[in-house]
Amino acid sequence: MKCSVLFSCILVSFMCEIYANDAESSKSDAEDQLTVSVSQGLMRGVFMKSSTGRQVASFRSIPYAKPPVEGLRFHDPIPAGSWDGVLDASKEGPKCIQYDSLLRSTVGQEDCLVLNVFTHDVNAKQLKPVMVFIHGGGFLMGSGNGETDMYGPKLFLDRDIVFVSMNYRLGPLGFLSTEDSEAPGNYGLLDQSLALKWVRENIGSFGGDPNSITIFGESAGGASVEYQVLSPLSKGLFDRAISQSGSSMCYWSLHPNIGEKSLKLASLLQCPTDSRQLLECLRAKSAIEIIKMGKTFQTWDAVDLVMTFGPRIDNEREFPFLPAHPRSMISAKNFNSVPYITGLNQNEGCLVLAPLLAKGGKGMKDLEKDPIKYLPFLLGMEHAENKAEVARKVMNLLDSDRPISKQLQTLEEMFSDTIMFKCIDESANLFRKFNDNPTYFYHYAHRGTLSLAMLMGAPPNVQLGVCHADELFVLFANDLLPGPVSADDKIISSLLIDLWTSFAGQGTPRSELAPEWLPMNAEERRYLHIDATNRVMTSENLPFHHRLPFWNQILDDSIVEDEKPLKNEL
Repeated sequence: MKCSVLFSCILVSFMCEIYANDAESSKSDAEDQLTVSVSQGLMRGVFMKSSTGRQVASFRSIPYAKPPVEGLRFHDPIPAGSWDGVLDASKEGPKCIQYDSLLRSTVGQEDCLVLNVFTHDVNAKQLKPVMVFIHGGGFLMGSGNGETDMYGPKLFLDRDIVFVSMNYRLGPLGFLSTEDSEAPGNYGLLDQSLALKWVRENIGSFGGDPNSITIFGESAGGASVEYQVLSPLSKGLFDRAISQSGSSMCYWSLHPNIGEKSLKLASLLQCPTDSRQLLECLRAKSAIEIIKMGKTFQTWDAVDLVMTFGPRIDNEREFPFLPAHPRSMISAKNFNSVPYITGLNQNEGCLVLAPLLAKGGKGMKDLEKDPIKYLPFLLGMEHAENKAEVARKVMNLLDSDRPISKQLQTLEEMFSDTIMFKCIDESANLFRKFNDNPTYFYHYAHRGTLSLAMLMGAPPNVQLGVCHADELFVLFANDLLPGPVSADDKIISSLLIDLWTSFAGQGTPRSELAPEWLPMNAEERRYLHIDATNRVMTSENLPFHHRLPFWNQILDDSIVEDEKPLKNEL
């Protein structure tokens, strides 16, 4: 099996269904332990094992919202109703329908708003901290699944926590907007918020503490966590938050022109432009038609990186999810103040560079042939009016006497700066000044045995550093992905899970494998550097800080005036 298929390859479930006798007297003690009552009714799960063999009760594919189909498509999620009998929660549910860029096919289904709960004891005398994971995937793909996706929770379940994951609507089905009250958008984020409400109301039935809920996520999941921190609609639904390699202020995360893209999608599907008629027409189309047509927004066949639909400021609502720009909300302290961890990986730009090198380097050849055309696309500026001018300024960072393909480190730094470093750094600076609770920052620099670059098809002989998402390979494990492989991987895995679970339990990240992790404050920008051989607290500038003034200068002219970023204080 090619490693590029690992994320999305579907396996036959290794668990068997539990067949229970209706007569109460015939049930075994084990079956009794796996039957749980929640607000919607009874459900039955199955046992599994953590990575060290601890027994875990798993309950999967639990509906938290009504199926978002027909009249509920492009509609705020509605809580799921009660079910008859006992819900079979022994198997994973489907992914939300999406175009999977790794499999290069459409997978999943529209009826997908479910969550998964894993616990050690449904009858726990002492309630345990709850960790709710929000998956990434550019708001276009992914799922919270642990068998048919990569997020197997076995490593986390070695610790005394309750683990929850969820699915939410993606792509145009999750984020299309007419930019008016007919369809304000942000349905995927509202799905997440409703799932968190379900967790708050029901997690006690699984031995989880409803007053100790930590949300965490990576990439678009990390940005989603920050959106939940910002949103007034999620107030009181969680107690701590962790954003890994994602921010609400990244260009790929906050979309100012969803309405324009929605009109284009409607036109391609031969739907009218009037908002109400447009929605009626799109609701009559199949979900597969909409997803496949959304794929046509891709403008470069060599690189599958289009993030067309995503979160937006939805102040057309009576009660907006995101009432204003994140920058102004944080500066005004208009957010849910909770203890917060945010951070990034050393070579985030590998996410862009790896596809350029895949498929025989077709993308790199295109870039070398016409950098003025393709650089704006890679920098997220393909729609900017001055994109050619910006591309020419960026070209000055490269050595004109050498082929671009021989300057991989410079390219990686450019992509890292623009897709992640600039926006995450700004977000961290704002939270350290305006969050009334501690804000912690990390810099992840462990080069593990497995890397996202491998799955994206980069040549194995090219070292691209510590790629975007690489920490996931030591945080999660299942039958497809082994988890930590080398001795150093295992050290870092234990370290990260120590930090994340202690933060979930006490609000302070601690591990015997790392120095004391101090939060930032308004006066001092400090962070934990994480590597197998070098774990240190420091107040020194991050390695990319000296490059940010350049990006602030040339990119400011491409940003709408009221959305211009604050200058970084280095």
